Amino acid sequence: MYTMIITPNPKDPEIQLLTSEFNSKGYEVQYFIPSTIKVKVNIHKFEDQFLNLEPKRILVRGFGANVTQKIFFRLDILRAIEEYGIRLINSRESLEIASDKFLTSVFLEKHNIPTPKTIICEDPHDAIHMYEELGGDVIIKPLFGSKGIGISRLNDKGFAENVIITLGQLNEVFYLQEFIEHYNRDIRIFVIGDKAIAGMYRVSDNWKTNVYAGAEVKPLELTEELTKLAVKSAQVTKTEIAGVDILESEEGYYVIEVNSIPGFTALQKVTEINIPEKIISYFLETGMD
Repeated sequence: MYTMIITPNPKDPEIQLLTSEFNSKGYEVQYFIPSTIKVKVNIHKFEDQFLNLEPKRILVRGFGANVTQKIFFRLDILRAIEEYGIRLINSRESLEIASDKFLTSVFLEKHNIPTPKTIICEDPHDAIHMYEELGGDVIIKPLFGSKGIGISRLNDKGFAENVIITLGQLNEVFYLQEFIEHYNRDIRIFVIGDKAIAGMYRVSDNWKTNVYAGAEVKPLELTEELTKLAVKSAQVTKTEIAGVDILESEEGYYVIEVNSIPGFTALQKVTEINIPEKIISYFLETGMD
């Protein structure tokens, strides 16, 4: 039996852990690397490379960050795979929603999930006005991105104007979110299907709490409230395997992001649950006919 993982980097340590779990269950793993794919329409049948998959699923662990045209092409590839009856976990729709902070915010708001006040626009002059409307203390983020890269806090008007005008010259879209005081700590909860399997605190010496930026991880006991909030956030963004990021403020919890390609290395350090095993078991067992 063989299965497939979509990934930009088969040598990634997490990919290797997932591969080992597949191997332990008797599966040979092939890697589908989006940047290397040549699609030949009406020359070689696109679906031939997926004929022997059992079950008819592919585990998606990223499609690579790149310029806009390549992102759309790689999303198109995922949609083409689904057209031939292959189930992707996570789906193309999930990646489209959760990878785009604007869509994530809209889906969370539509389903009454608490999320910070957010404004998205293209015009830098509008962005400067909206910066003031949000209280003069905002987080500016790229629409697409992970690991906290490109995220800045703007709480000085002169500096904010300089940043916004510069980004405007680069034709960037402005995603502005009110800053929520969270005392340099946030929460990441890992959701698989309809279950929150584990969570952690990410603690930093500044407002930026990404592990990639140096935050430390601490164990978290999942409460019923956190579990319901995380699972609902994953479900409304169509994400079967999700990392849900939550701020804990004096006003309560705010969901700030849903990750459709969630890393698990940091979380594994503070939980005894075998996360790769949980992912692969869900992948193989869910939706069995």
